[in-house]
Amino acid sequence: MCPGGVRPTCLARVPGRCSSVRGLSAIQTIHKAAPCAHEYREMPVPGKFTKRYPGYDAVLDTDRCSPRNNADLTLTMRLGFRQINPMAGADTGTYHDSGDPTKELRQIVKWKDGEWAAWKRNFCRSAQDFWDKKFWLDNRTGDFPFQHGTEIYIPNIFCRFELIGNDDTLGTHHVAIDVVRLADSENFFRSNSRLFDSKDLVPYTASYDSKNKPIMQRAHVHEVGHLLGLGHVAIGGPGCPADGNTNLTPCYGVNDEDKHSIMGAGMRLDAVHAAAWVRAFNDLAATPASAIFRPSLTPPIYAPPIMKTLPVVAVMSHIYPRNIAEFEAGARLKALKRGR
Repeated sequence: MCPGGVRPTCLARVPGRCSSVRGLSAIQTIHKAAPCAHEYREMPVPGKFTKRYPGYDAVLDTDRCSPRNNADLTLTMRLGFRQINPMAGADTGTYHDSGDPTKELRQIVKWKDGEWAAWKRNFCRSAQDFWDKKFWLDNRTGDFPFQHGTEIYIPNIFCRFELIGNDDTLGTHHVAIDVVRLADSENFFRSNSRLFDSKDLVPYTASYDSKNKPIMQRAHVHEVGHLLGLGHVAIGGPGCPADGNTNLTPCYGVNDEDKHSIMGAGMRLDAVHAAAWVRAFNDLAATPASAIFRPSLTPPIYAPPIMKTLPVVAVMSHIYPRNIAEFEAGARLKALKRGR
């Protein structure tokens, strides 16, 4: 524990250096940090920060930081899939829409081994591709600075997503998902974040826009959004009270803009959908470092002036790390000069 009760955070790639906890405490205690007991050559400083959530694990990797490369923040979600088959080993049967006994019965068929394996593989690959590498976090808090040569840089955060799906019998999953195999005659089944169907991977008409043109969606990527903690696009708007049934039709959007959202009836991703990565970054940046690293004897390499910091925000275009001057000027680098 540092003097004054502030725990220091050792920084990867910086031999024997530490940075105090983010925010005001870092500024107030810039001269109070305790030195590291070991230099880098004697004890490599870890560059990975991990936090577990009920629905996924988050790992922030700062080892890859350079003047051109940001830190990676990977959310790993493990799903345990369970087959829903007809009763008594029959080849065909029925199952209620949404698994709700009050709703319509749908025709289902028994899963075959090859089809089951292919469905799991295609589900995970396509859902991961949809959510992976779509967001960057603009690190305006100044957390996780690193030194390259004589210059100090502030990394931004590249948002990664890994989806692992296995049978739920393995017992290593965050969430268990039931899956029905629909008969060929069935073109619709109401899925939810705990119940999928074999046709969720196929685009279907989820709604119509103001010009009566169909709005298409692949249901499984919408449901993964729910597993990441996202609600429907229009919750709290007209016809969709936040404290009521958030699965009502207006919750998926009333205007065209909302309807086309992935958390509406469409396939469009927006920066707001990076909420899980923003939350994980803020939690990891606030983690008491002494739970991860040994204390250090040198002062922080950089503590940003409080007036130069802002909350982290998500963007949907590549942004590069900044040096101190660029960070304090509020620059957002979408391109780099030759030689950097």
